[in-house]
Amino acid sequence: MTPSNMHSLVTFLSLFAALVAVAVGQQCYRIDGSQLDNTFAPCNPSAKRSGCCATNKSTGADLCLDSGLCMSTSGEYTGMIWQNGCTDPTGRGVGCPKICPSTDNDLNSVKVWNVQQCDYGVYCCRAVNDRGSCCNNDFAPTITMSSIGVLQLPTPTTNPTSIQVVATVVSAGTPFNATAAPIVNDCKKEKHQTAVVGGTIGGLFGAVIVGLVGAIWWMYKREKRQRRLKEHYEEQFSQTAAYRRTVASTVSLMGSEMEDMKNRSSEA
Repeated sequence: MTPSNMHSLVTFLSLFAALVAVAVGQQCYRIDGSQLDNTFAPCNPSAKRSGCCATNKSTGADLCLDSGLCMSTSGEYTGMIWQNGCTDPTGRGVGCPKICPSTDNDLNSVKVWNVQQCDYGVYCCRAVNDRGSCCNNDFAPTITMSSIGVLQLPTPTTNPTSIQVVATVVSAGTPFNATAAPIVNDCKKEKHQTAVVGGTIGGLFGAVIVGLVGAIWWMYKREKRQRRLKEHYEEQFSQTAAYRRTVASTVSLMGSEMEDMKNRSSEA
């Protein structure tokens, strides 16, 4: 075999191996490493590793987010965000969604994550069959980030653009482990601060009410005291006026009697 033929053969084998690797890499896997069915496909088929969504469904197909997460459009799950898995069975490869923990976080029992929004910029992860809110679970994985991804809406002439979204805080947590140290939840902090502010305002309002009641009571007692003094003075004044009238009447009567006695003496 000539050197040129040998070079062509090596090139062909290299291309074939690359195609085989890409074909093998397009299989989608759940968070726990088990295979997903053929309704799931990579969101970015040209990448070596990509997040997987149920984009092959005939109805209610998922919409891919550039972060590798998926938005459901099926029935009661419409609008819910999921982290289904990746073309890397370990979930560690570049391009795999890492919003919620993968198998390297000792959470192998979780097959698929549902991403729940607790507050603006605050999210938590719960298992696919968990119907309870993970926002109130101190041990659930929590994420604080400005955005969990942008919808990829490809058109016939353009490819979906990819915008990298980086979480500012990623906490793996330890779901279902009551002995683990609880993760600080910003939602609960805000609720506690709101309760403190509400209690302070309520206390001030109560103090104002008590002060008003006390002022009204003081004014009532003062008016009652003044009314009693007025009645007392009026009674004293009436008694004094009656006494003066009695004295005047007595003096007048005595003057009349003395005039009569004087007249009688002169006639005698």
